[in-house]
Amino acid sequence: MKLTRFNDILEDDEKIKGSWELTKDHEVQYKKDGKNEEVKLKASLLAAESKTLVLSLTERQIDQKIVTSIVKLSGSWRVDGKNRINFDVERESGKKDSLVFTGSWELGENHEIIYSYEPKNGLPAQSLVFQGYWDLSERNRLTYRLEGDQAEAFRFRGAFQTKSILAKKGEIRYQIGIEAKGKRQLQTIALFGKWKLSRKLDLSFEIEYQDGKRTLDFGGTYALGNGRGVTVNLKNEEGKPLGVQLILTKDLFDGNGAAFIRLEKSLAEKRIEAGMKFAW
Repeated sequence: MKLTRFNDILEDDEKIKGSWELTKDHEVQYKKDGKNEEVKLKASLLAAESKTLVLSLTERQIDQKIVTSIVKLSGSWRVDGKNRINFDVERESGKKDSLVFTGSWELGENHEIIYSYEPKNGLPAQSLVFQGYWDLSERNRLTYRLEGDQAEAFRFRGAFQTKSILAKKGEIRYQIGIEAKGKRQLQTIALFGKWKLSRKLDLSFEIEYQDGKRTLDFGGTYALGNGRGVTVNLKNEEGKPLGVQLILTKDLFDGNGAAFIRLEKSLAEKRIEAGMKFAW
């Protein structure tokens, strides 16, 4: 039995028409078209890679030996309207078989996405780890760009947990609605890092990943706060508002109160020129 480049099954050099499915026990199977819908291949989940789902296939050969091999399905990862993880298996003529992962997922210590599931027969819980980087380029969209191909990404619909972020806390909290195990629930995605403000008033949020630090870059409209320091209505890199306000205080300047006072004074005098529009 062989697998073609369009994820078709060949048996004795004959193509077997069918479709790929993900069972409730988190096994991937290839089911033959027709009234009987015979299962021609069944494999266990092994790993998630860019544009690839890696499977472990155990077969009994003609000589009765049990052999385990690696099978790689080509396709693309995405999340659907219910914020569930999907893998679209590439098929001939543009056709796709969608594998829907109905379990729950969470963030790991390095902000990676970890999808957890329980295999059949009472075996210990297993997981798929998606390596990548977070992005906030669209309003009401939190994007996780998968490592290996920046065009492949999970785009989650949701909103900031609050409309006001205190910079000194060093976190961004985003809330989404997700369906897991058939139930709708709210899930909070917490990104931890450090807010930074350059001399040119460029804002960034630095996040620590397993392979090093990366930043989310922002623009914004600055204003003097009402006794709360300086507020910034955040914008993405394209200048579009994100619908959230960042509050800057002296804490962001690592104890350099003079730098913060200069920023407040400049805003008060309406003389800041840093390529942004300032309002107060």
